[in-house]
Amino acid sequence: MSQRRAGHVNRCLNCRVNTYFCVCEFIKPFQIETQVSLVVHVRELKLTSNTAQFAQKLLPDNAQVLIRGRVHEVFDAAPVVAKPGRALFLYPHEDAVELNAEFRAANPGPYHLIVPDGNWQQARKVRQREPSFAALPAVKLPPGITAQYGLRKSLHPEWVSTYEAMAHALGVLEAPEVTQRLLEFFRIWVRRTEQARSGDFSLASKA
Repeated sequence: MSQRRAGHVNRCLNCRVNTYFCVCEFIKPFQIETQVSLVVHVRELKLTSNTAQFAQKLLPDNAQVLIRGRVHEVFDAAPVVAKPGRALFLYPHEDAVELNAEFRAANPGPYHLIVPDGNWQQARKVRQREPSFAALPAVKLPPGITAQYGLRKSLHPEWVSTYEAMAHALGVLEAPEVTQRLLEFFRIWVRRTEQARSGDFSLASKA
């Protein structure tokens, strides 16, 4: 098989990156206290650039992916909200409260972080359309965080990916080390995906 053909067809079934640049060896699962529910729009499932899959792989005991937007299927948010932990909806709505040390002190855990996943328009509508989510307090990231995700175009540098938003939020709710571990993998995945897209297979052995 030619390198060009491999670049188009030969993907790892687990990480969905070209097998020459597979990142599975860098997926090192660990546990946290917070439960995470990623509400993923069905259109994201076919995109290899979707980041929710890695949240579930790195936090297998804590992160759950739930699919929303399937044709002829009604999404029920009530069971999600009923999961244990202080439920927080992560999206910068007008009424969202900033996640910081003061918030954590005033609102002790354990937590259940609900994260909508999709493009910004899709994510914004999730809380508006689901009454069970609408009743939850919305939280947002502290200012100054910018995206390290160059695989999709963003209108604003503070519009981070779902994975990055989750990682930074967990850094507040849990510990900064959680953010560091999650972003360490994320940077490797972004870099190797960019290398795969470049078609330069001489880079395949470089992390």
